[in-house]
Amino acid sequence: MAIRIAVLGVGLIFLLLAGMVAYAAMTLPDLNKLGQATGTIKILDRNGKMIASVGSDSTSRTYVPLTAVAQVQQDATLAAEDRNFYSEGAFDFPRVMKAMVTDVILRRPAQGASTITQQLAKLAFFGPNADKSPLRKLREAMIASEIDSKYSKAQILEKYLNLIYYGEGASGIENAALTYFGKHAKDLDLREASLLAGLPQAPSVYDPKQNPSSAYARQHYVLGGLVAVGKITQQQADDVDPLVGGGAASGDLLAKQQANQKALADDLLHGKPLATLGSAPHFVQYVRNQLQQRFADDPSVTAGDLTVTTTLDLSVQAKASDAVAKGVAEIKSNANNGALLMLDSHTGDIMAMVGSADYTNNDIAGQYNVVTAERRPGSSFKPYVYEEGIITGKVKPSTVLDDTPAESAKLNNVKDFDKLYEGRITAATALLDSRNIPAEEAMALVGVDNVIAFAQSLGITTQLTPNVSTAIGTSSVRMIDHAAAYAAFSNYGHKVTPRAILKVVDGNGNTLLDEPATPGAGPQVMTQAQAYSITKILKAYPARWGVRFNRPIAAKSGTTDNFVDAYYMAYSPDYVVATWAGHTDATGAEVGMDKVYGNTVGSDITARFINALPGPIHDFPVVSGAASDCSASPSASSEASVTEGCPTPTPSPSPTPSPTPAPSESPSAAPPTFTLKPAPTLPVPRSTPTPTPTPKPSPTP
Repeated sequence: MAIRIAVLGVGLIFLLLAGMVAYAAMTLPDLNKLGQATGTIKILDRNGKMIASVGSDSTSRTYVPLTAVAQVQQDATLAAEDRNFYSEGAFDFPRVMKAMVTDVILRRPAQGASTITQQLAKLAFFGPNADKSPLRKLREAMIASEIDSKYSKAQILEKYLNLIYYGEGASGIENAALTYFGKHAKDLDLREASLLAGLPQAPSVYDPKQNPSSAYARQHYVLGGLVAVGKITQQQADDVDPLVGGGAASGDLLAKQQANQKALADDLLHGKPLATLGSAPHFVQYVRNQLQQRFADDPSVTAGDLTVTTTLDLSVQAKASDAVAKGVAEIKSNANNGALLMLDSHTGDIMAMVGSADYTNNDIAGQYNVVTAERRPGSSFKPYVYEEGIITGKVKPSTVLDDTPAESAKLNNVKDFDKLYEGRITAATALLDSRNIPAEEAMALVGVDNVIAFAQSLGITTQLTPNVSTAIGTSSVRMIDHAAAYAAFSNYGHKVTPRAILKVVDGNGNTLLDEPATPGAGPQVMTQAQAYSITKILKAYPARWGVRFNRPIAAKSGTTDNFVDAYYMAYSPDYVVATWAGHTDATGAEVGMDKVYGNTVGSDITARFINALPGPIHDFPVVSGAASDCSASPSASSEASVTEGCPTPTPSPSPTPSPTPAPSESPSAAPPTFTLKPAPTLPVPRSTPTPTPTPKPSPTP
């Protein structure tokens, strides 16, 4: 009886399998439609309005025969994706078995096992976000087998190269060659081909414009593959490899790395973007990067059929773009670029993102997103120092600090641009007047490591140099991190994480991601009273420096040495607005501007934007128990007053807080050489620093 039952059970299993195979065979798509791409990503704002439609369908795709694709590009693609392509069938069984063993050992998908034929079958008929059901996998296998039997290897490779997505809105190798290098696929050389071949695995992750270090690593792998299969020599690879010698290269190899990276960057300047990314192009690219990270198991996600609802508000974005464009034009003084980010300080929602003054302008490296790049924040870093002092009790707003020659001498002669001093002043006055010597003194009193740890607890992710000069903004931060950190002051103490995506739905109507409209509050990194202690001071900052808002705003500017970076950070109880201005050129280098201070940006960009925003307008609620010394009560026109012994906020005749000088590493015993400033009044420029060329920091996702 048991044997009969077992036989019956096995028979039923075979019948079920046979039925599934038969059903799969009967429901296969039409193979004649192979190569007709269907993937589209519709990116919507928070109100359902279309921001951009990107991906295969929305891009003008140019189909080219394999003979119109450089041989080195064909070889590089196979080296990156399928080195046994010409000798295998539809499946590479040894590769499948190896991947399965690796997956079992590591308990996660560790490496791909799909041949180019399988990838073609999946992308052409099911899309990159296809479900992983056995029936779909069976159909894919059947189609791959049909493709392998019907088409030659050359035809399969041709269709694959014309279908695959390369990032930056480029589908197909011809569009990719034009988008990245401004040339046709038939004219690509080894350097260009090895870069492009690495992109399809994860286009946003390996985007050379946004994430060059990741792109270099992937290109290094592709070049190694070309050497391994005998298509090029090691010397040929070394001549173009941006990571020749690996991560520990030194001496001649390091110089060669830098030369190769520069040559690649120069090549990328000739690119011609094909796809329109709507009115928020940097945000669209940012969303695509986020999709890659969210759906890391499917690296081609940005080519799929998706509808993505984002946090952006197009009406706010329009005001932001207008403010940056008009503000940069108003600033002049050698400023040619600007950026703006607005965050909801309670949810972290990105309401507006302008990564440059003109996305399409290669003369200013317009596609480079300043919002996600590293820049020195100058004096806009100082609130973190004083807040940590309040938290630890080591520096209060009423603590008297030394803006004196003697203290400057102790701090390696750090100084302000005017080479003058305000004498013995309170910490509140030092922050309001943005003085450098007291900020470094406070950093030393509070503890360098403590301040760095606090900044990181707020969301700063970059490496901060452990010295006192970090207090005045000599260590780089990312604007998006900086804005998130300021959000904790705005919302009275909660950490927030920036977010761009609210909902993702695939082409079949399946919801892949659905975020709550109001996420739970993040960790409480400050008490309400501690956060308000800084806000009380910064509420008076705009009026102190002549920046006029039509609502209560707390703010802090930052200007770096030689006027390379000018920041203005502003916040209300509802949102944070971070703005920046600088001068960039087509090579990606940055040079100093002509007396463009952070407060210049505040007047010409930040105030222009915030004053154009609709209501409701909220003032900062007063919190009892806040450390007292300064109490600002701004009116709707921001004519703030400061009481409790703090200086009267007489507007500066010129918005000129001190540029951040070069880092001071250790105290120096050098004698004081400057004259004591007789009264704690606002500094007035006595000289104009001469702008000097400054290298642009490396871009990061």
